[in-house]
Amino acid sequence: MFIKAKKIIGKKVVSQSNYYLGKVVDFEIDTLSYKIVKFYTQGELLNFLREPLVINIDQVIEIQKDRIIVEDAVVPKKITKKTTPDIEYAQ
Repeated sequence: MFIKAKKIIGKKVVSQSNYYLGKVVDFEIDTLSYKIVKFYTQGELLNFLREPLVINIDQVIEIQKDRIIVEDAVVPKKITKKTTPDIEYAQ
């Protein structure tokens, strides 16, 4: 499938779980292979003030007519409580 650049800019980006990530605002092309290597997405309203989300081409699952589907992100959970049991030593 071939797609023009003007059809990529503004395309909706969602995760596998259908979580809306924003719209494509820019992309990078490898000048040696002539292939897209990264997409830059930006949310709307309040998210517009944040840095664009960078999506590597390896994370792209499918490019559809109305959206780009990418892998769900794995975000490490912050540990707030002590997770190891208290150890009692024999005297």
